[in-house]
Amino acid sequence: MEPIVQFNWDIFPSTKLEASEMSAPLGCMITPASASGVLSAQGSPLRCSSCDNVVNPYIRIDRANNFWWCPFCHKTTFFPDSFVLAPVGAPNSEIPAEIRPSPNNTIDYTLPRDISQVSPGTQKCPFVSVYIIDRYQHVDSLEQREFESLKRGICKSIERLPHNTRVLLVTFSDIVEIFSKKESVAFSPSAIFNDNYDYSKLLTDSSVIGTILQKLAVERLVTSTAEKSPLARKGLLLEKSEASATVAGLKPKLTSSYKPPRATGLALFISTLLLSSCSFTNLIGNVSLFVSGPPTLSPGKVVGETEALRSHHDVANFQAQHFASASKFYRALAYVSSGYSLENSAVAAYSTSGKLTHFGVIDKTPFFSVDIYSGSLDQTGVYEMGSLASSGSGSIFLLDSFSSVDFENTLLTNTDRLPSRKWKTTFTVTSSSGIRVWKAVCHGTPLRSSYQSEKHSASHHEKISDTMSRFDSSLKKRDFTNRWNLGSIQETDALAVYFEMDLASSSSSLDVHGTKEVFIQFQSQWWDMGSEKEILRVTTIKRPTTLSILAANQVKLSSGRYKLVNQNSMILKEKALIESFEYKTWMALFTRLLVDKIDTTIGFESFEEVVDEVDQALIRLTKYYGGLHIEQSNSTNPYEKLRLIQTINNKFKDLPSYSYALRRNPQLVRIFNSSPDETAFYHHLFKRSGVEDSCTMIKPHLYKVQSDSLEEISLDITSVDPDANAPQYYVLDAVVTVIIYLSFKDPQDALPLHPSNNDDIINGSREIDNPHLKNILDLVDAKFVQPRPNKPKVVLTQSGHSQARYLKARLNPVRDKIVVEEKKKTRWWDFFFSESPGNTLAMADEVSVKTYYSELLKRVQNFQLD
Repeated sequence: MEPIVQFNWDIFPSTKLEASEMSAPLGCMITPASASGVLSAQGSPLRCSSCDNVVNPYIRIDRANNFWWCPFCHKTTFFPDSFVLAPVGAPNSEIPAEIRPSPNNTIDYTLPRDISQVSPGTQKCPFVSVYIIDRYQHVDSLEQREFESLKRGICKSIERLPHNTRVLLVTFSDIVEIFSKKESVAFSPSAIFNDNYDYSKLLTDSSVIGTILQKLAVERLVTSTAEKSPLARKGLLLEKSEASATVAGLKPKLTSSYKPPRATGLALFISTLLLSSCSFTNLIGNVSLFVSGPPTLSPGKVVGETEALRSHHDVANFQAQHFASASKFYRALAYVSSGYSLENSAVAAYSTSGKLTHFGVIDKTPFFSVDIYSGSLDQTGVYEMGSLASSGSGSIFLLDSFSSVDFENTLLTNTDRLPSRKWKTTFTVTSSSGIRVWKAVCHGTPLRSSYQSEKHSASHHEKISDTMSRFDSSLKKRDFTNRWNLGSIQETDALAVYFEMDLASSSSSLDVHGTKEVFIQFQSQWWDMGSEKEILRVTTIKRPTTLSILAANQVKLSSGRYKLVNQNSMILKEKALIESFEYKTWMALFTRLLVDKIDTTIGFESFEEVVDEVDQALIRLTKYYGGLHIEQSNSTNPYEKLRLIQTINNKFKDLPSYSYALRRNPQLVRIFNSSPDETAFYHHLFKRSGVEDSCTMIKPHLYKVQSDSLEEISLDITSVDPDANAPQYYVLDAVVTVIIYLSFKDPQDALPLHPSNNDDIINGSREIDNPHLKNILDLVDAKFVQPRPNKPKVVLTQSGHSQARYLKARLNPVRDKIVVEEKKKTRWWDFFFSESPGNTLAMADEVSVKTYYSELLKRVQNFQLD
């Protein structure tokens, strides 16, 4: 299991030059809900009386006077009489958990229960599960009984919901239906909106909202308990058995169109309105949206019934006419799901200046996360709707069909995980002097900073950076904060948090009394459904700065003064800094920034310039810290002596291969060959993955099957031997997909595969006489599928098979593929091109690893500081 906190550099910079040479912002990956090495305590935590940070192992204790010094603000706070300190020299086990050093320095506080408040998940405040169901079924899929499969999966899901759950049931086609215990109420978009309606005003349009609520006979009121809520009094909150029976009786709406009039946006709006404005305080819920096609009706329209679905090229060239309006609409609903009011959400989503951090979230306000299940080979609008899932740490699932076995397994697995998710999670980052919180790239919604309270308002600008860097999109509004609503996070969800140091202009201007160490505290508070407890998790870390290395090795001059910066101290500082580098964490954090910018840049900035950050960052990092040397061979052989020996520091030697893989990655960077919905899915998963899975998504692992075990081999096309005498299985793990590939020479060794769908073999519903393959499937399931919360798609393919391209596209080519194109050398990637006759350039569409490395060496050698 990965550590809870992993930094890209474990020694922090002290000068502007050091920070610049690091090529990417200082940051860490943190898994707030990880179960690894966590201590526990009962009751409210002890807090600093000045800065409100929680007591931790780094405090200094004055036993004689019974108080402690806070490492964050250097002020003192008295221990309460009930707090018993262990004697000096006592073993670790006798030290109170609140101040006991541990590998993660993480502790969970079970907060005392407020008897005046109703706890979520109880009879008076039940968990609410909302099912929003697309009722369309295409006539061409009648034999697959797709809608019946969808209903069957949902009924099983309802049965497995946690105890004390109530269900809100919504369906949609060209109309939206809301189901109660006695009846259903239908809404037609054409009856609610006129042809020229401005949908940007919908969330603040009291007339339309009033019309909807009046038809449902519910009032706009949030009550203290569930039974008094308008939803309950109207019978809209169904018992599990009632909901299951209603779903079982639903009939599909048949269509011969692949883009029939579909009111997805209206269904989501009404559901959001009911949960946020007609429910009860402390509501915690989960929305499951099932879509089989794109929204074709406003609000939230993604495509017209006679229009082609948008591509990345359409978005980049401003030819996706519904993209902006649809994205803003779903983003506004996402803000509401995170506790913001309808009015404030509309301002933040639609205005050019309004930010979420301008507004507060009322305590005990309803919260719900959204999971999206897309059951179609075509796009369903996930690209525009993705913010609904990401705002509250929900999930996105792309499935070929609701009739697939994958759908039911995915739905039930996700339902079973509901009790283990950490609900209504708020995440706060605080720091000592000398370091500021810059930003976070994660699933969640910004909240007002913890420094915007009256007590700490003077510290807001001191503790939170407002710097805009090259990694920030010029289009996206930045919410400068240190607090986020993470929604319903899972144990493996990882956040990327970035920091900015207070830096000296140069080494010569460093002061020995400056910042030698910094402290950071991460506080995560959530509702634990299983124990019905409110949990506060506190993780506190300490890191040295490069100044601490210089100060420890300063030289005393003959005059009696000390020289901080000297040859010895600089060498030791460089050595310590390099040894503190964590290349995998650096790569994961850097790629998060890149992916986040790609998601908000297409159409507004040069996409190629954004992607070129991969190359520029690697060149800078290798130049300054990689220890790259090129020397002649010491061999006595005259021909061997001409060979150049290239060496690079072990800490950096794997970075070029990751950079090469990222530059070619079809899921994260080279997105123009994917559909926007696929990109939304890949990026959504990447932004919640930990360091190891992130690096595997960047650069997959290739394995050769040896008997019943896996041997990792080089990710090269030559590793897959097409001329081997005996058939050979290979496995490619890319996190999102796991590909099992059979290479054979004799056609008699071929598997009886379908051209595109072999799920029946993978899940065992179609038996084939191949015990070895069955063992491989079991091995893949145990190693790559079951351990992951987001189950990868397993693909079975072989030599000459149509899906073999998925494997070969991820393998490194041996030779450059050359095409001729008029082009100027404007970026370093362009320098892979050699001059050819006619003043044209031979452009390498896919350069080999060897060519990439060779050009990298040249660029590093010739690099000059900007």
